[in-house]
Parts: sequence; C-alpha cells; structure tokens
Amino acid sequence: MRARISVAAPLVWLRRSAGTGMGRRFALLIVLFSSIVTLLATALQLSLEYERDVDAIGAQLQQVRVSYGDSLAASLWNTSMSDLDLQLQGIMRLPDLQSIAVVDEQGAPVTGAGAARARDVLELSFPLSYVHRGGALVIGRVHLQASLTGAYRRLRDKVVTILIAQTVKTFLVSLFILVLFQLMVGRHLKKIAAYSDRLAAGQLDAPLRLDRVAARVNERDELAHMVAALNAMHQRVNSTVVGLQESESRWKFALEGAGDGVWDYDVGSDEVFYSRRWKAMLGYEDHELANHLSTFERLAHPDDMRHTMRVLQENIEGRAVNFTSEHRMRCKDGGWKWISSRGMVVERDEHGHATRIIGTHADISTRRAAEDEMARLLAQTEQARAALREANDTMESQVRERTAQLERANKELEAFSYSVSHDLRSPLRGIDGWSLALQEDYGALLDAQGQQYLNRVRGETQRMGHLIDGMLEFSRLGRAEMALRPFDLSALAQTVAARVRDANRERLIEFHIGAGLQAYGDEPLLEAVLHNLLENAAKFSAQRTPARIEFGRADMLEPDSKRRVSALFVRDNGAGFDMQHASKLFGVFQRLHKSSEFPGTGIGLATVQRIVQRHGGAIWADAAPERGATFYFTLKERA
Repeated sequence: MRARISVAAPLVWLRRSAGTGMGRRFALLIVLFSSIVTLLATALQLSLEYERDVDAIGAQLQQVRVSYGDSLAASLWNTSMSDLDLQLQGIMRLPDLQSIAVVDEQGAPVTGAGAARARDVLELSFPLSYVHRGGALVIGRVHLQASLTGAYRRLRDKVVTILIAQTVKTFLVSLFILVLFQLMVGRHLKKIAAYSDRLAAGQLDAPLRLDRVAARVNERDELAHMVAALNAMHQRVNSTVVGLQESESRWKFALEGAGDGVWDYDVGSDEVFYSRRWKAMLGYEDHELANHLSTFERLAHPDDMRHTMRVLQENIEGRAVNFTSEHRMRCKDGGWKWISSRGMVVERDEHGHATRIIGTHADISTRRAAEDEMARLLAQTEQARAALREANDTMESQVRERTAQLERANKELEAFSYSVSHDLRSPLRGIDGWSLALQEDYGALLDAQGQQYLNRVRGETQRMGHLIDGMLEFSRLGRAEMALRPFDLSALAQTVAARVRDANRERLIEFHIGAGLQAYGDEPLLEAVLHNLLENAAKFSAQRTPARIEFGRADMLEPDSKRRVSALFVRDNGAGFDMQHASKLFGVFQRLHKSSEFPGTGIGLATVQRIVQRHGGAIWADAAPERGATFYFTLKERA
C-alpha cells in the first residue's frame, strides 16, 4: 500500500502539471519530437540492417561461385549427372537459396534444383570453365537465385523489437524532461503569472520572490531576469500611480488648450467644473462664473432649458446613454450663442444612477446661422414653387382656352370644308350633266376630235369630284376619335386583299399575308391604311403577270431615329420609283407617275401617313425603278 501511494503521488502531480496549457503543449511537443526522431532513427537503422542482410545473401551467392564452380564444371565435363545433382542438393541447403539451374554452352538446361521466382529475389549467373589441353573452355553456365523473403521476415522482427525499445526510451526521456521542466520552470511560471494578475488588479504588495535555492547559477538565468523585470515594473507602477494621483488635480488645467470647453458634473453636489475655455467662449473670465449647475441654468435660454434638463435627467436615471443637446446661451455682452453640449456618464452608483457626467461645450453659432440661411432659401424656393404652380395653373387655363378655340376653329373648318365641297359639287354636277346632255343630243353632229374633247371635260369633272372627296376625307382624319384595342392584323389584311382581288378579277394577283400579326390601334383607320397600301401595290404592279404583293413584319433600321424597330411592310414587284423623289410621296396631291399611266388623286399616301402618325408610328419607303416598292410603317406599342 505504501509503495502504491509513493508511485501515485508523482503521477498525480505530473497530471496536474501537464493539465495546464503550457505543460500540455510542452508534453505534446516533447512526445511529438521524440516520436519523429525515433521513427527516423528506426527507419535509418532498419535500412542499414536490410542492406547488410542483402549484402550477406549476395556474398553467399559469390561464395557458391568460388566454392562450387570448378567441381560443377568437372562434373559437367565428365557428364556425371549424379555428382552434379548431389552438388546442387548440397548448395540448396544454404539459407535463403531459392533455385539453381545449370545449362550447357548452347543455353539448353542440363539440371537444376528448387523453383525460380520472378519477384523478391537476388540473382547471380556465372560461367563454368574447364581446362583441357592447356586451354580454358566454357562448357556451361550456372544461374543462382536467392529469396529475399527471409530478409523481409527478419526485418519485420527487428522492426517490432526496435520500435518497442525506442518507444519505451522515448517515453522515459519525455517523462524525465517534463518532470525536469516542471521542477525547474513550470511551478515558478505559475507563481509569476499569479503575481502578474495581482499587479493587473492593482494589488501592489511586496516584490516577487521565487522558492529556489540561492545559487550563483540561478541568479543569472531567464527566470531571474523575469523576476527582476516584474519587480522593476512593480516599482514603475507604484511611481505611476503616485504620478496619476498628483496629475489628477491638474488635468482640468491641461484641457484649457483644447478648442472646446469642458465640463465635469458631480450629480450629488450639483457642482460643475467649467473649464477656462468654457467660460471664455461666453466672454467671461474664469473667476466670474461659479462652478455650479445654477450657472448653466442662469445662462441658458429659457426656451431651450426644459429640453436640455430633460435630456440630462434621462442620463442621470439611466434611460439614456449619451447626453446631447443644442441650446442657446447668453454671453457677457448680452448676445446669444448656439452651443452644442455632448457628454457621457462615467460613474454610477449601485442603483445604476449617474454620479458623474463629463462632456464638451462647442460653439455652433456659425453652423446654425448657415442652417437658418438655408431654411430661408428653402422658404424662398417654396415660394417660387408656389408661384410656378400658380403659373402652371394659369397656363393650363390658357391651354384649355386655346383648346376650346382650336375645337371651334376645327368645327368652323369642317363647316367650311363641307360648304366648299357642296358649292364645288353643284357646278361640277352641272358641267357633267350638261356635257352628258350635249353628248347624247348632239353627239352625232360632233366629229371624233369633238367627241374626245367632250369626254375629257366629263373625265376632268369626275376627277375633280374624286379630289373633293379625298380632300374631305383627309381633313376629317385629324379630328376623328380613335378607339384603340388589340386585334388580328393578319385577318384584317386578308379581308382587304380579298376586296382588292375582287376589284381586279381580270388580273392574276398573288397575295402573301404573314400569319399571326397582331396590332393595337383603331381598326377602321388601320383598315384604311392597308386598303390604300394594298390597292396602290396592285395598281402599280398592273404590268406584271403575276403581280406579287406581300404583307408581313421585319426588323428594320428606322431612317429618322437610326434605331432597330419591328416594322410592318407591304412589298410589290411593280413599277417602283426613283428614291430621289421619295420626299414627295406623302404630300397631298403629289404624284410620281402620270395619271394616264396610273390613275389616282394623290391623297392615299398622305392619308396613310396621317393615320400612322396618329398611332405614334412612322412610315417610309424603299424602291427602285421597275424593281418594285416596299412601304414600311410602325405602330406604337401597347402601354
């Protein structure tokens, strides 16, 4: 029992020592380093052992060559196979020998023993020479093969032995080093750490002393230097504390060089230290103001006092963390300055109430003046906005008045157009009627040229009627209300194409209408667009058989905006036109071909342009003489 206790006590002490952070790391590093050294030494030793074993096996093969070479050659010369086999069996009794084979001078096998292997072997081959009539003749060759399996087995046995021995040695050395470290360093470091903690807590007790034997060697080691440094720090801390206590009474004067004033409020006594700068900011000398809360209450503006004192009370009661207030204070000359006061609680009692608050005192009069000026400018800006809104209201009233005037003018224009067309139609009907009567009653008295003149009169009167109809229709386009809705544009184009085909039954016209085309707009107006464009395509392709007319959609570059758009198009293979005259296409009564070639009033394309523009789109053309024409137009997308 006594022996067990004597062994357990050091183990407990060692476990406690290694349980600390530094002891644990030290023990781990010792074991790790020792293990690495052990492994490296073991590997080196095993490598050397293996090389010696292999060299011994190789030497044994060489010894077979020296000892048995001549006798094997003699037996082979005399063709004494029994002697040869007997020698081979003797050789095979040697350790690690795997196989032996004897071949003649042509390489044909003579005899052998053992079984050859391809792996983990060491091989030796030597010739068999026999001296005959004074000359050496090579009569064969011997192939020896030794197995390395035995070497490997012996190596494994050595590995276990060496590792066990090295592990025990490593453990004992590590244990000795750890115990030595704890005795010489670890326990003293614990005492040094405890002393440092007391210094950090402000417990400035006696100097540090370690429990070591007084010796000259101990007086010069690292622990002695550390103890000396801590004792020197102890003395400096003592001196610093004394200096701080002395300088605490002077810190208030050191703040005088700061740009802002400083105040220090003792809540219990209502005494407030106001720095020299704090007082000078208001124009007072240091002795002219008492260091008391009543000084602030007397100088603060009455309108700002309530808010400032409320914020101060919130800080005292712990309901606010920081003190921040902007208020006016009266200067010695009677004027007022805007002050920004900021502070924080630095001491509290056991109930959490503030006992001391320290803060600063800054002049912000310039900033507040700038803010007031900005507010004045903002007020002026608001007045300007009000004036602008009034002007906008006046302008809107003027716009409504102008709109009403425009509507009246449009109505008057419509009445005028109707009146003009009525007044123009009456004489035209008279001319056409009397020309018809003349033709019917006196046509026989007129020669061919007279008949031609009479037909021209009637044709021009009818053309004049068509012009009047086109002019009225064009004038009504800008006033008609649009009913916008989505609809199937392909179906509408098929309907219009059918009407154009019915009007030209004597011709062969091929219509190619793109499927699935949708549009958003006024369907009757867009029907007029398709009717004019498809009818024009049919008219100007009258000389083509078959006439080919296509309606679809394509991505194009719009000429005016130079942007990519999805445009609808009507293309034909008709007469086309010169693009130099394209600017006349959409003018009222403008024509690029003679009426004798292609009849018309010149109103259709102008009508198409007006409708497309009312739909927020654009229209343009691309053509060449005798190569057909393509009209592109866009419509505004649905919002």
